[in-house]
Amino acid sequence: MKLTFVESYSITALTLILGALATTPANSKPIKEANDGTNTTVNQNGNQFNIEGGIRNGGNLFHSFDKFNVPTNQTANFLTTPDTQNILGRVTGGNASYIN
Repeated sequence: MKLTFVESYSITALTLILGALATTPANSKPIKEANDGTNTTVNQNGNQFNIEGGIRNGGNLFHSFDKFNVPTNQTANFLTTPDTQNILGRVTGGNASYIN
């Protein structure tokens, strides 16, 4: 069976689209909170990632992340109260973090 030009073009376009989707990460969120009970939440607002919640112990605030990456022209903004003296974060996802 011989394919027409339109059929051949459609198959090629579909193959390229499926290939691009296969190489796109399933979850491309640069900063992702860990599901470990620390109650860390991350909300993106434009190029800013607002990080809230966490667990407080005295003047320390602890956050936990599955991944923590800050790409170029992005900001990780830790929101807390004035009595917080230290903000500590850990990354548990097993991959290296990058801050550019």
